[in-house]
Amino acid sequence: MSPPSSSSGTSAIDPAAPGADFPRVIGVHKGSAPGPLVIVTGGVHGNEPAGIHAVRRVLERLAARSIPLRGTLMGVAGNRAGLGERMRYLDRDLNRRWVLPDMVALLARDPAGDSPEDREQRELLHLFAPLCAQAKAPIVFLDLHSTSGDGAPFVCMADVLRNRTIAFALGIPVVLGLEEVIDGSMIGFFTDLGHIGVAVEGGQHDDPRSVDCHEAAIWIALVAAEALDEADVPDLARQRSLLAEATRGLPRVLEIRHRHVVTDDDDFVMRPGFTNFQPVRAAQPVADDRRGEVRTPEAGIMMLPRYQGQGEDGYFLARPVSRLWLTVSAGLRLARADRLVTMLPGVQRDPSRGDHMLVERDRPRAIDVFHLLGFRHQRAHGGERYEFSRRRPDFATLEHLPASVRALIERLVTASAG
Repeated sequence: MSPPSSSSGTSAIDPAAPGADFPRVIGVHKGSAPGPLVIVTGGVHGNEPAGIHAVRRVLERLAARSIPLRGTLMGVAGNRAGLGERMRYLDRDLNRRWVLPDMVALLARDPAGDSPEDREQRELLHLFAPLCAQAKAPIVFLDLHSTSGDGAPFVCMADVLRNRTIAFALGIPVVLGLEEVIDGSMIGFFTDLGHIGVAVEGGQHDDPRSVDCHEAAIWIALVAAEALDEADVPDLARQRSLLAEATRGLPRVLEIRHRHVVTDDDDFVMRPGFTNFQPVRAAQPVADDRRGEVRTPEAGIMMLPRYQGQGEDGYFLARPVSRLWLTVSAGLRLARADRLVTMLPGVQRDPSRGDHMLVERDRPRAIDVFHLLGFRHQRAHGGERYEFSRRRPDFATLEHLPASVRALIERLVTASAG
């Protein structure tokens, strides 16, 4: 199945208007030469419309200026119901539950019982599955978001080497580990299939500059994906300068060290004045909940402080990562050093899942090595050990994916064709 046909210059979408009609496919621009499929999603959270405005701009400029594109650019609206109500979500976060058991359960249920976000995810799965099934090379998924608090743009990615090609080309801070502490993100799912999945946080929700930053990110990503030549991109130097100025003086790479999880019963309220990339002290009061002050567990860099009423993430703490660390990690992965990790003290392979490693809790050096090799998904395993896993390190066509994943995609393809 090819990407659905659509005009690049689609009718205007105004995400600021409650009840607006949002097409699922914002637009598709097909180049005349072979190249990658680049899918840009916006509005996966309904109070984040900047990405939709940005991909519309790019699609319209590609068509109006006859810019020679290799491959295909597709713009996709995420939570259409949430966008219509200007709400992050109506029932549950659409950027969660992109894990196999949840998706299998969703497809097994009667659609008549779907929540609003169930319907959104069901439609997105039917759109994406045929494209993934026919892919002979990694699809580039660029997921555009914005933040409730002020701050500079940055990019999040699951820490696999193929994601670095796109993420580091943008010239804005790269945050590692966020997709590993949040279970079930959409780009995490596509990375697990062997595709390229990066998310760009363009700025504050209602700041017009967030649209500009997202547009710049799309153009630069298209060049990095070799879908466009630099010389053919309008104002590419200005686009790069825009992102460089917005992030001047900030760390180039960070990793998440702490996630503060909240529930609806916590009455969590972030204290005013915190922004992305703001340094904070250990034990600094940053929020309040029904138990009293919420203090930071360690010193670090504030990321994604929650100034909205929805969502289970109160805030994150990060720390800078050196360029040397990145170089060493790339070399170790290319050398397949992961085959030797079971030689480390306190490390063993999970006997039932060969791609999961078990590490004794009192082995911090082993944990650092696992991060170097891309094993960032860390969960408790009993009282004495951690379990580490990683995203799929290489691309695989449909026939080489795990049987359970292949069955899910084939079922969606069959249903879509019918």
